[in-house]
Amino acid sequence: MIMKDRARPGIEKVCDAGLRRLWPDNPVAGKLEERRKQAEAGFGGEERVDSVLAEYRHPGPIRIIPDVGLVCGSRFQLDVLVLTQSWACLLEVKNISGRSVIKDIPPQLVRITKDGREEALGSPFAQLDSNLMLFRDWLHERNTPIPVYGAVVFAYPSQMVEAAAATHPILFPNRIPFFLRNLPGRPLLDEHDLNELTRQVLVSHEPFVQRPLCTMYPQVTERTVRTGVMCTACGEFGMRWRDRAWHCSCSCSCISRSAHVKAIQDWFHIFSGGMTNEECRRFLEVEDRHAARRMMKSAGLIEKGKADGKPIINHDFGALREGALF
Repeated sequence: MIMKDRARPGIEKVCDAGLRRLWPDNPVAGKLEERRKQAEAGFGGEERVDSVLAEYRHPGPIRIIPDVGLVCGSRFQLDVLVLTQSWACLLEVKNISGRSVIKDIPPQLVRITKDGREEALGSPFAQLDSNLMLFRDWLHERNTPIPVYGAVVFAYPSQMVEAAAATHPILFPNRIPFFLRNLPGRPLLDEHDLNELTRQVLVSHEPFVQRPLCTMYPQVTERTVRTGVMCTACGEFGMRWRDRAWHCSCSCSCISRSAHVKAIQDWFHIFSGGMTNEECRRFLEVEDRHAARRMMKSAGLIEKGKADGKPIINHDFGALREGALF
């Protein structure tokens, strides 16, 4: 039984905003295209694992929780958490193109592309070790004495994987049912205890809050970002605000009352902190401060105070990432 939906990675929206707003010759734009592809591939691999688990039938009660963020001393993220009356199991999911070589010393995964380039990534074994330790501590704090197992899952059998010393099982999705079915253990929880543990996980879950673009790439500043409102029909910049609506200056002649919402969303994906009325006017290219204030309020932003006589409008970035502006 899958207990919650998997959220799309917030980095996708950040990359999309950056690709819309940065000029094509900006070197950061190329990096964002690659990060966007990696995030999409990773999410696709996780969905592949979810689909296999959705069809799996365990001999006893089973609870499957994708994409779990928990805190025990520090925050940790689990790709998939599987709970039964006998054990818990963490699945660390990878979808990496090319050939993957997992090394022990130092712990890393080396990705070798088709053209022979090498790229060093974090070791999935080290990540799984950390998650196992933290989740065991999390269970200990709740007096839940069940063993915790783990495995690294490569999402597609076409992926080539080498590991000199595999400290954890390496699986492809079609082997997950066999792996879970053969985990040792006797029932330590009754079904009520299992449901309560599942409830505690879901209540404790803290969605990952993606950092805005400027904190990832300090070279992204207001000077390097395109201002203006993008047409909701033709995708060109240059909509103008008049007669309480946005009018496209291109041949499509689109008229919209809410085109500013997407632009304000772009702002919060790119820049950190709140948005002042002056910043809103500059970014949307409008002159009327009262119109700008109405636009910010209509986009779901909350007025937090005054600074130099101008309203300061803040928005919780986590909520924004989840699509609260739509």
